[in-house]
Amino acid sequence: MGKLRRYLFVLAVSACVGLIAGEVRAAPISMTIDVTGGSIPVDVFATPGATTYTVDAAGLLGLNAALAALGSEYRFISLGGSSNFPGDATQGQLVVTGEIHSVGTAGADSFLKLTEVETSFTSPTGASGTLRSSSTGNFTNQPAGGGQTAQSMFNATATPTYTVLSTGPAVNPGINGGPVSVGVAPVSTLYTLTNMITFGLAHPAATAPDIVDSFGVTATVTANAVPEPASLITMLTAFPLPLVVVGLLRRRRAVA
Repeated sequence: MGKLRRYLFVLAVSACVGLIAGEVRAAPISMTIDVTGGSIPVDVFATPGATTYTVDAAGLLGLNAALAALGSEYRFISLGGSSNFPGDATQGQLVVTGEIHSVGTAGADSFLKLTEVETSFTSPTGASGTLRSSSTGNFTNQPAGGGQTAQSMFNATATPTYTVLSTGPAVNPGINGGPVSVGVAPVSTLYTLTNMITFGLAHPAATAPDIVDSFGVTATVTANAVPEPASLITMLTAFPLPLVVVGLLRRRRAVA
């Protein structure tokens, strides 16, 4: 009977370990591109991981061929992502970076939206928190007023959309409408972070140099910490003495 109990105990522990392992299983970063003519799953050209996402030279060739087939004016020179999955006590963060060119000899479709997603973050957590979205754009040959729009999401809660716009054809970091923030509640485990960036670069003449945007978008979520017991005690001891006395008297009468 004792052996049977030990065996059942081992089975129960193993089942619990399996459930925990399933909950913390790494969720890879994923990317999708939308153009006017359709959608491209970038993952088939990339090496997705829990904290890194890499599109190598061969992957870029395949991705650019897919863009050409859909009539896009854009070509990627680099594209990647990173995160601090599964998050830590300070923040959860998801980042996308790359370099995109508008090419004069390419198609005429000037719309391109890149979406980056990662699910199942477990930290930080709290009753409420803040999602912050920031973006960078370093432009070359882009006339003033063109550039990119960006936005980030925590689950279904999105930040306002904002712009990063070129100031002129010379190399410039653009006029940045971000960062922007939005409150989120609650910040609970197994949350999803998303980055979205939409390009609106000009189309150069066939004989003109490429228009270049070296871009990045970062989503960062933080949580408001719940007061620890020591903090609660400190807060209670800060109450005025008369209020404490009144409370004790009421309690005494209730007992009587």
